[in-house]
Amino acid sequence: MKKFLLVVVAILIVSSISLAQLTAGKMAITTSIGPAGAIGGAYALSENMRLNAGLNFSSTSVTGGSSSDFGIGAGVWMYKPAMENVTMFYGGGVTFGSTSVAGTSSSALGVNVSAGAEYWFSPRFAWGGYVSAGFSSSGPSGATTSVFGTQGVGTSLTWWFN
Repeated sequence: MKKFLLVVVAILIVSSISLAQLTAGKMAITTSIGPAGAIGGAYALSENMRLNAGLNFSSTSVTGGSSSDFGIGAGVWMYKPAMENVTMFYGGGVTFGSTSVAGTSSSALGVNVSAGAEYWFSPRFAWGGYVSAGFSSSGPSGATTSVFGTQGVGTSLTWWFN
């Protein structure tokens, strides 16, 4: 845990030295800590719009079996400055996931809208929180379940570069 905190502090110090601002063409590495933690990337189309893409994978082994999850997603966020160092955002996206538990597999497809806010520690690093709602259909082939409602609440870290 100490190493993780040292890495976060080092990234904050290095990113605060830079004077770059978010402009069209900037790229970022993103992490999402929430219902399905993911790592991904972002691309700034303008100072007020960004494209997101994410990937998650997990594998768990327990007595008598194992499970694995894989998911991908993409979306668009629109930004609105709220106050100094804080921006609000809203947007939408699509997700696809596949789960395998003890040899039985299922898949999920979802469409969501999200809203949240980010606090910018520096021009290159932001920490945000979000809530998303939408529609998803999941389950094994021939026995799907459809759900409309809250998809998740989470937090994200974004490191902008170039």
